Amino acid sequence: MASSTAAVTAETPASGESYKSLFGQRLEPYLALSKSAKGAGCVQLIKDVLTAPGVLVFGELLEMPNVVELKAHPEHARYHKLLEIYSFGTYQDYQQNKDSLPEITEVQRTKLQQLSIVTLSERTRAIPYQHLLEYLEIANVRQLEDLIMDAIYQNIINANLDQKLKLVEVHSAMGRDLRPGQAQVMLRVLEDWTKTSEALLQALNAKTSQVRDNYEAEKKAKEAFEKDLEKIKKDSSGSGSGKHRKLGGGDRSQMMDYEMGDQHMFQSPEFVGEMERMNYGAGGSKRSGKRVPPRG
Repeated sequence: MASSTAAVTAETPASGESYKSLFGQRLEPYLALSKSAKGAGCVQLIKDVLTAPGVLVFGELLEMPNVVELKAHPEHARYHKLLEIYSFGTYQDYQQNKDSLPEITEVQRTKLQQLSIVTLSERTRAIPYQHLLEYLEIANVRQLEDLIMDAIYQNIINANLDQKLKLVEVHSAMGRDLRPGQAQVMLRVLEDWTKTSEALLQALNAKTSQVRDNYEAEKKAKEAFEKDLEKIKKDSSGSGSGKHRKLGGGDRSQMMDYEMGDQHMFQSPEFVGEMERMNYGAGGSKRSGKRVPPRG
């Protein structure tokens, strides 16, 4: 491939329910057969379902009564164990126990390797090529990329191949069957998450109430301040001082006459003489300032 990042797209189901419907429908014929198959017939059914194209979930088949009975048979129990690995295990689980498990075909190996990528993507969305080569025991990068592209076409994963950084970037993946006890772990995680969310919600509600109360208090204080300010303005405009205000009922000519008369009064001989007597006093001695000569 020439590009550094190769995107392979396929018609991917839009929701978890669609995935369940897509893969569950392919399992239904084998569920019907398992109701009548017993012993060796049930073993053959397991071989067929592990080879069947597009059959990727096995939890319901694993719980069928005739399949569960295989666990009690010394020769057939290993097929039940093999079906468990395909339901929720990985390729490494098979490799670690392959001496006690049936040998698988190349088609079955490829399916288990692809399902293992789904499990690995639960831990990290960017999986290095080198880790996959070692974990899946694949000889070279070309075989690995072919395996991944086939998984994308089958809607097992939705991913990009970053050939420059040697990474598989998994955006989403199909859901696999739950391991024993995994449901309880998930429930505990969800319960803890619920408690944390409730505590956070209570804290947010309390903070929201505090902010709302502060806002209302500031709003009332602002309204009271504006009322007081308006009252002060009205009082100031109604109780002003000054000669012009006292003559508010007169016209502009009256004000000018008043001012001119006022000015003339301070220039009259009587006013000047009075100021002179105040400066020199009764004894004729000067008190302060320069003597103002009498007029006229």
